[in-house]
Amino acid sequence: MLFVKNLHKSFGAQILFSGADFQLNRGEKIGIIGRNGHGKSTLVRLLEGEDGLDDGEIIMPENYRIGSLEQHLNFTKATITEEVASVLPEEEMHEAWRAEKLLSGLGFANTDFNRPAREFSGGFQIRIKLAALLLSEPDLLLLDEPTNYLDVVAIRWLERFLRTWKGEVICVSHDHAFLERSITHTVAVHRLKLKKFKGGPTKCLKAIALEEEVHERTIKNDKKERNRQEKFIREFRCGARSAGLVQSRIKMLEKREKLESLTAIPPIKFTFTETDFNGAKMMEAHNLQYSYPNGEDLFKKIGLELFPGDRVGIIGANGKGKTTLLRALAGEIKPDSGTYKKHINSHLGYLGQSNINTLEGGRTIVEELLTANNVSEQQARSVAGSLLFSGDLAYKRIEVLSGGEKARVNLGKILLTPVNVLLLDEPTNHLDYESVQALMNAVEKFDGAVVFVTHDERFLQTIAKKLIVFDGGEVTSFDGTYNQFLTDVGFASEAEEVKSTPLEKALSEATERKKSNKELQKLLRPLKRQLKDLEKEIDKLEQSQILNKDLFTKAYRQGNKLKMETLGIEYQDLQIKLEAKMKVWDELAEQITPLEA
Repeated sequence: MLFVKNLHKSFGAQILFSGADFQLNRGEKIGIIGRNGHGKSTLVRLLEGEDGLDDGEIIMPENYRIGSLEQHLNFTKATITEEVASVLPEEEMHEAWRAEKLLSGLGFANTDFNRPAREFSGGFQIRIKLAALLLSEPDLLLLDEPTNYLDVVAIRWLERFLRTWKGEVICVSHDHAFLERSITHTVAVHRLKLKKFKGGPTKCLKAIALEEEVHERTIKNDKKERNRQEKFIREFRCGARSAGLVQSRIKMLEKREKLESLTAIPPIKFTFTETDFNGAKMMEAHNLQYSYPNGEDLFKKIGLELFPGDRVGIIGANGKGKTTLLRALAGEIKPDSGTYKKHINSHLGYLGQSNINTLEGGRTIVEELLTANNVSEQQARSVAGSLLFSGDLAYKRIEVLSGGEKARVNLGKILLTPVNVLLLDEPTNHLDYESVQALMNAVEKFDGAVVFVTHDERFLQTIAKKLIVFDGGEVTSFDGTYNQFLTDVGFASEAEEVKSTPLEKALSEATERKKSNKELQKLLRPLKRQLKDLEKEIDKLEQSQILNKDLFTKAYRQGNKLKMETLGIEYQDLQIKLEAKMKVWDELAEQITPLEA
């Protein structure tokens, strides 16, 4: 268990927390949500002890261990066994078998133990870090934006892992779909407080919206009541007989807490600057191939025809060529072979992971945005504000920005540039939930074509209408939505893992058991209803027998032989009916018992 009590934290004039509280109970998995800059990562640092409180306290049991998974997966050892075993105390370093046992449980083969971590995909790299975390035997897993650098397959694996993890979890994430499937409770960083609710982010945000609606209604009602009392005071202040009542109401108003209206949180809005397209195909590529310097193919035989309104998602494991393909379509690199042609009227807006290097370090954010197009400083400041660089933050120099902040500046330049084709590489990285929603809204309203690489399943589910899939060593096209792909095809690598990984196999078996149990419940339900009805009939028959027996005794005492004969016949009939009902009962019970077994 862990308690955060009366937390206060600020940086200069910016207050992040004021009197914030929340409690983590045994076995709970908590997702932390909130807007960028409102204190989510600061809360993580406070829990880790890397930053100090201004006031309040964080209470946890003695010897309570916190294991943190960093966003960037850095590896320093020659093999994955050494990497995992490096968390052991010096006196236990010889027990490398413990590291190998954990790695086996997470799907690694014995032949993998002596391979370096860099040879594995992002999904398996996070397993290596998790194995090291688990070897340190933490009580609490602390994850700060774990999905930012993972591909879709790795994120889906992490979801399943967290659901089976027996300890506590605190996970900061802007990916609400990931949290919905992984956690038991949600804590929202909201208006300097920490608000905890059972369930996922959707339920949490609805509860907060309802709370604020009730608050505003209460203020409205309070204002009406104040006006009524003040009117009474004004009208009867001068009356001698009502002086006592007036004074009583004055005191009551003085004691009554005056509620303040909540400050409006400005909505985030993105709008792309569009330019018309006159033509049929915006671009086309045939048999594109690109290889590593050693000659090994990264991808080959990729084709794409892009028309206005197309929404093409590029998905698959990291390191397989998704970003390279997008760079080739943007003209940033030249493929080794194949043909690529862009229409003369196609104007590209390219948000890449590498083009943050083109930003000029000495410029301010506003100055950099002004280079995008012939726009006014007011327009540049407006876009900066929509990207969470409001006020003086808009004049921060590029050289002091983080990688995520630079990515947002690049997005701002695209928002200001007239385009009709968007090429977006991981556009949701470093954006909070509201910003991602605003970006999705802007993309949906965009009339041109969009090709994007993303690991964000919500973005994929909302935007993609076609897919280019890097999976199982092949690149294929799928003409349909992401949900249709998961239903009709699915990831080959994910299916293979289910067969080979003990953890995944157990999860699969549990799912099958759950499905089987549901089918059994369908069969059991009518049988149990019949048993219940029979039980009522049997009760009535037994009550009738008791009554019949009492009447028979009474008739016997009265010497009424005719009545005794009648009651005796009725008793026999009741006995026959009861035995018949009990036989049906036994037959139904026998059907239920084998099913439940």
